[in-house]
Amino acid sequence: MGFYKFILVFLHILLYIRAIILLVWEAFRNFTTGIFGARGNLKEIHLHSKSLQTLPSHISLVILEQAISFSDVAKLVVWCMAMGIKYISVYDHKGILKGDTAKLSSEIIYKQKEVFAKEAKRYTFVLRNSRTKFDHTLAPTQVCITVLSAEDGKQDIVEAAQEFCMSVKQKKYSPKQLDTDLFNDMLKATTGLPDPDLALKFGAVSSVMGFLPWQIRLTEFLTHQTHHNVKYSAFLQSLQKYSRCEKRFGK
Repeated sequence: MGFYKFILVFLHILLYIRAIILLVWEAFRNFTTGIFGARGNLKEIHLHSKSLQTLPSHISLVILEQAISFSDVAKLVVWCMAMGIKYISVYDHKGILKGDTAKLSSEIIYKQKEVFAKEAKRYTFVLRNSRTKFDHTLAPTQVCITVLSAEDGKQDIVEAAQEFCMSVKQKKYSPKQLDTDLFNDMLKATTGLPDPDLALKFGAVSSVMGFLPWQIRLTEFLTHQTHHNVKYSAFLQSLQKYSRCEKRFGK
């Protein structure tokens, strides 16, 4: 048993060292590209957006770090808006962002002024949670920002299943009517939204920690070690990588 315990501890140490090296490397890369690379002003972002073959219609920012920077999350959201992405979801496991949407909203407005300058009023958004239904036909020019937490994952699936069973009991549906589209409509977290095309995962965790298990069947995941002081160049590199992805849909 002593030998196996030694091997286990040794592997944990190796993984910890690997995580530290990746964190330092990404910080160094972000620092150098931040100095010599793209800055992230509106004109520059528009040029980059036009150069991409494909943009996600729905992008998710999955924050898996304990310390969350509202300012850096807002910065990422505003870059997504400037790129022309209409659906943005922001997730953290504990619901810290969801618990203070007023602070997140004010940070987004502040970052809009930094990036958009005089054009800030042209970029409007709706900030919603899983209990607020969004109908894009009523606000076609607005960006929909959805704030999510762990309760919007498995628990939402359980509640949707219970709702369908109750509907069958009340003879509103028959069991044979259950299909993917109907079940999607019953999920409150993403009602009226397309499934995420791209998820940017921030944190040295090899897990999505409960993030929308039903809706991410075809989602492309790209990992960053941290969202703190994230540079526009790193964000752009992720969109460029996504744009080059070949989508085979399981074929």
